[in-house]
Amino acid sequence: MSNQLYAVIDLGSNSFHMAVMEEDNGRILVVDRVRDMVQLGYGLEKDGTLLPQTREKALNCLRKFNERLANIDRDNIRAVGTLTLRKMKDPTFLKEAEGALGVPIEIISGREEARLIYLGVSQYVHVAEKELFVIDIGGGSTELILGESAGIKRAFSKEVGCVNIAKLFFKKGTFTQKQMDRALLHIERELHDLTYLMRYQDAYFVGASGTIKTILELSEYLGFQEEFITLEAIERLTQKLLTLKHEDKIARFFDLSPERASVMGAGLLILYTLFNVLSIKKMAITSAALREGMLFDLLGRVQKQDRRDKTIASLVARFGADEAQAIRVRDTSMMIAKVIDSPLLDETALRFLGWASLCHEIGLAVSHHRHFKHSAYLIEHADLDGFSHQDQKILATIIYNHQRKFEFEDFESLPQFAPIVTMILRMAVLFNRGRYTRNVPDFNMRIGKRNVKLYFQEGWLKAHPLVLEDLKYEEKQLKKADIKLAWNL
Repeated sequence: MSNQLYAVIDLGSNSFHMAVMEEDNGRILVVDRVRDMVQLGYGLEKDGTLLPQTREKALNCLRKFNERLANIDRDNIRAVGTLTLRKMKDPTFLKEAEGALGVPIEIISGREEARLIYLGVSQYVHVAEKELFVIDIGGGSTELILGESAGIKRAFSKEVGCVNIAKLFFKKGTFTQKQMDRALLHIERELHDLTYLMRYQDAYFVGASGTIKTILELSEYLGFQEEFITLEAIERLTQKLLTLKHEDKIARFFDLSPERASVMGAGLLILYTLFNVLSIKKMAITSAALREGMLFDLLGRVQKQDRRDKTIASLVARFGADEAQAIRVRDTSMMIAKVIDSPLLDETALRFLGWASLCHEIGLAVSHHRHFKHSAYLIEHADLDGFSHQDQKILATIIYNHQRKFEFEDFESLPQFAPIVTMILRMAVLFNRGRYTRNVPDFNMRIGKRNVKLYFQEGWLKAHPLVLEDLKYEEKQLKKADIKLAWNL
């Protein structure tokens, strides 16, 4: 693979970022960056809706991004949304945003955000004989990741970010002692449970956000010439902001944009609290963060090294599922998919079919009774590295509907392949009820919107009465959803 262009888009609570990168024989080169301080978090109302002016600002930004993406293969683009999009209760905005951007937007969990940040930073920051402790202060949340050469040891996402703290305590643009004391009390309460991590105070601390990078740059205005942030620099900067008192004066003194100045005090107080809670002596800075992690994760998918495959394998092992049965069901599912030969069964659909086949029985670890419901719940609500919220919803819905009644309404907002994949999984499980390796019969299968037809070799079903009995039961279950299942004898 040579001279391939990739684009990663991070829709944060403070800024929307897009990075266009070139992969040239293993080397990653950033060829373009576009950034807009949309401050989505400021526009999020308490009821989860978005202010009209913020909505329009966000959509205009995404339209600009779309223009830059014109010459990039859609498989080489990944866009993710973080905390504010997770909290938003406006179902139409995501559709409008995807329309403006021209590509799907994945909503990722705080843990997945932390994993991607660490993946990006660890590619560029190498520490020998020490843990690497990465901190990223975003607009809506702060991610903290402790790792070493073997990978992540601890990962946290805390809902304290420079935008939501500024919105709560510095809404009028002022920065006073009284406001600061109230904000500090709130931040300390949110971060207090991290004090046990103080034992890692000798780790190599790295700040990975625009907020932390700006704090280092501002400290130079006050005479600090070090390449690290120290507690003394943070305290001096805080006192300077108290002297300036208002974001307009802060912007003029430090030559900041109004948007950056409005959240600077909040970012400083979050970092000040972290320095105290974790006993940090000094913190280095890196320009790598979420976007770089997204790129390396995307490269893995493109090059058939998908982190999600490892996550599913780990999930099957963690819940003690019958791996041999899972593999039998997966192999049968893939065989049926080849027989159907539907254009909807593209590479993405087959991935979901494989994952659903492998973990459809993990709910047995909870209870045998209606275990498919437990499996679906675990899939939808667990922290699954590499999976977006939408990925988990698709997978959970497939698994929930692979036995008993088929609920058509569950699939209304999902990709078109989801009901077909579910029907294939139902048949694969049926053919493997015996839980031993046997040759699945040569047959054909046709799936319509409300009908499924199976074509067996003449006489095969008569010679296998248990399969015939299972098909009759399946016929009754699908009939409840107004789906007709038929077969030849």
